[in-house]
Amino acid sequence: MLHRKHVVALVAAACAITMATTTAMAPGPIQDGSGAAHIVDDSFTTLASPGGEDPILRAGNAKFGLAHIKQGGKHHDKPSHPYDAAAKKKWQLAFYNSICDSLGKYYTLYCYPYKQGSEKRTMCVFVDYGDYTFHGQNMGQKGIITAYSTKGQKGPNGRDSCLTKDD
Repeated sequence: MLHRKHVVALVAAACAITMATTTAMAPGPIQDGSGAAHIVDDSFTTLASPGGEDPILRAGNAKFGLAHIKQGGKHHDKPSHPYDAAAKKKWQLAFYNSICDSLGKYYTLYCYPYKQGSEKRTMCVFVDYGDYTFHGQNMGQKGIITAYSTKGQKGPNGRDSCLTKDD
């Protein structure tokens, strides 16, 4: 059996390792940049994010951000990827609605069920809170990957409706 002072030392060492690991793995501070790294909207807020930061929207490229959304996602379905003021209000409502699913440590799905006329729909917003490296520089949070509207409101808070669409 271990002596009490050894147990205390082991617990202290485990706590120090956990804190060092957590600190080392936490995303870096958010930085604005040029090109795809440029932050085009930082007005969103949420109380539920794995990194403790509010989501941002970067200019992005064909794979993420505003450019990805404007092209209609990877399937070029522009009508399902609105990005006007009304759509951004729904994005914000999704952030207020809390997390629908965590797809990895910092990759998060937010969902907001709503009605368009008599049709049930769900706004889906994927955010990557992990670090984004642009031209060798850590820019902090990558931000909103994609946002789209899908038919239906299946599962908790529309989660399943968001996950059935492959964007």
